[in-house]
Amino acid sequence: MRTREQWDEFFKSIKAGKTIHSKNEHKNVSFGSAHISYAKNSFSKNAKQSVVKMISNLPRESIKRCIDYALKNSFDGYAINEKGERVGSDEVMSAWSKDFGTNKNSKDAWHLMFSINEPCNDKSSLYALQDAVKNILGRNFKGHKYAMVLHTHQNNPHVHVVLNKRNDWTKRKIHFDSREEIKDFFDEVRTDFAYSLGARGLKYENKNALHKDLKKEFSKIKSSINLERDDYTTKDRTLEMYDEMQEKNKNEYDIVSSRIKAFEGEIDMLKKANDELTRQFLLYMQKKGKKRFRLGKELKQSNKILLQKRKDLIKEIKRLDKISFNATRLNDMYLEHYKDRSNALKLLENFSYNYNKIHPHGKGSSKADWLNYKKVRRSIAVLRGRDDEAKKYFDDSLIVTRLLGRNESLFKLNKKLEILDQSLYILNHSDASDDEKNEFKKRLDDNKEFITGVCKKRFEYVENKLLKSEKIDKDGFLFKEYFKGVSMLDAVADERLVKIKNERKLFKDAMSERGVKISNSYTPSHSKNLNNDHDPGR
Repeated sequence: MRTREQWDEFFKSIKAGKTIHSKNEHKNVSFGSAHISYAKNSFSKNAKQSVVKMISNLPRESIKRCIDYALKNSFDGYAINEKGERVGSDEVMSAWSKDFGTNKNSKDAWHLMFSINEPCNDKSSLYALQDAVKNILGRNFKGHKYAMVLHTHQNNPHVHVVLNKRNDWTKRKIHFDSREEIKDFFDEVRTDFAYSLGARGLKYENKNALHKDLKKEFSKIKSSINLERDDYTTKDRTLEMYDEMQEKNKNEYDIVSSRIKAFEGEIDMLKKANDELTRQFLLYMQKKGKKRFRLGKELKQSNKILLQKRKDLIKEIKRLDKISFNATRLNDMYLEHYKDRSNALKLLENFSYNYNKIHPHGKGSSKADWLNYKKVRRSIAVLRGRDDEAKKYFDDSLIVTRLLGRNESLFKLNKKLEILDQSLYILNHSDASDDEKNEFKKRLDDNKEFITGVCKKRFEYVENKLLKSEKIDKDGFLFKEYFKGVSMLDAVADERLVKIKNERKLFKDAMSERGVKISNSYTPSHSKNLNNDHDPGR
């Protein structure tokens, strides 16, 4: 985590108006002095949430439709582009025509929405909203064309923005390497939007999840979460899950059956029309003229359509066969499950095994199926728990996952601690009143304490898992995470793990001295082979 001196240096660069560039050149976020001047808004009880949403990622053919939809409820039937000009959808498509990708599945534009919670008839708020959005687009999406439209026909004023993903300067499209990167980017945009609104007299903030009372939220989730520990509940619930899967299978069967009937009816009609065309074509075979040419062309097209429909029918029949096979399999699983209801753990493990057979790697499962599977896996972990501490960690980790996100590794938790440190720094340098500062500081300090506690539990879990492993992967994520925890928590590392780490370092140093380049996949166990390869006596 950063020291106070490092935070001072960091915020000096922000005050100086420097630009922070992310991994890809075409994505940049510029910070101005408003970030500090209006920091007090972030800690005000009356500040509202700034809203920025990505509604959809649009392919070329959907862009005009999206702009036309936005224009239906505009004041004058026009959008405003990046030059401040009033434009229609045809003009936008003409200006963007050379920016679209050639790939069939290319996504060429974003549909964004910026919203505020103000009266729709307040002209000053509407002006502030439009001006703030224009400011954000100019700073966070430099070099990108866009069309923006103000809407006031619903409860809250909002601006629709259709943004061209191709940058005019770099000629590259906006691209993110991970969901986490997208999430972080839009979090910064919301923060910028809040500051931009603040500069125009509206009190808004980007409420970070870490600014909530985490201890209170943890207790709330803990009281509501229900792990299926009870044997009776477990058995009945897994039977219900089989029923649900069978019902879903039946619905799919009905849908595919009706589709097959429709295809068969369509093919019959096409076949009759095709037979008639063939008959007419044969009549005109001996004659020369346009009609023979036209009939031949129509017959060729008809044969092509008929062939495609027959292929589609075969595909649906195969799908129906697969559904029938799954129905039989599910029925066998259900009966097997029903025979013996004595051992909850065995039943759950059977269900987990069967689920993976039906949906390998989750393929073809719905969200509901997947959630049921996760519940079963949780129950298995609880019932398998060897001691109370393991159960307690598992329970708490599930709640922390709900509270802080799916990935609760020490690397991610360390970032959350840095965010809290940053928030504390901003709070200390803000214009908020002492009462507001003290109240918010207490909450942030409590949250730091809470997340540090989560880090300690995670560290213990990682350490136990590594020490119980028969073979430790020195380049594995857990091993790296463990030593991240050692530095984060100023903990004393286990001697065995330190020895393994030092062996790895010595091995790499020795090999590099001999001029041998090794990849991260090599471990000291390869040393014998490497020594033989470089033995001059061979």
